[in-house]
Amino acid sequence: MKAVVSMRRPDAHFDSATSVTVVPDSAILRTGRPWFIPPFAPEWRLETVLALRISRLGHCIGAKFADRYFDAITIGVMPRPVPHDTANGLLDAFDGAFITGDWMPLPADRNIEVSTPTANVSLGPQLDLAPAIIERFSEFATMKMGDIIGLCTFAPMDNPPLDTHWEGGINGTTLLSFNIK
Repeated sequence: MKAVVSMRRPDAHFDSATSVTVVPDSAILRTGRPWFIPPFAPEWRLETVLALRISRLGHCIGAKFADRYFDAITIGVMPRPVPHDTANGLLDAFDGAFITGDWMPLPADRNIEVSTPTANVSLGPQLDLAPAIIERFSEFATMKMGDIIGLCTFAPMDNPPLDTHWEGGINGTTLLSFNIK
């Protein structure tokens, strides 16, 4: 299971120039486990990610079929060093490079209200971009069951202090909870 994340803001258009990050499964941290601030950067920014779970194997998935390839939604967090050297791929592979929450079924009305320590936002329209994002990602890599697709990043938290408890959810359901150590 890998995480492929579109590093764009919710109000930005998705296109081929959009920055993309691939996080290996060994760097993904599950909800409830503490995130230890790595010593190799003096400052950190926690980027919240709206994420989908891939439920089928697929390669070169057409946008019109992409809705068949995901079945659940969650929020995740991508810790990023400040300043961030985008050319350094190792920054996407350290332990805890992506923290994922518990999964919930997609809301039938596609209404997504996300709450985090830094923001409460409505991200329902982001699901409309999911087919284009899945189509683009699957051109380059096979999507496997359990892979995570990050649709957008939002609500950054700069320099989280030690012993902070981070908690976030969708539509009033807490999906992600962890301590910063």
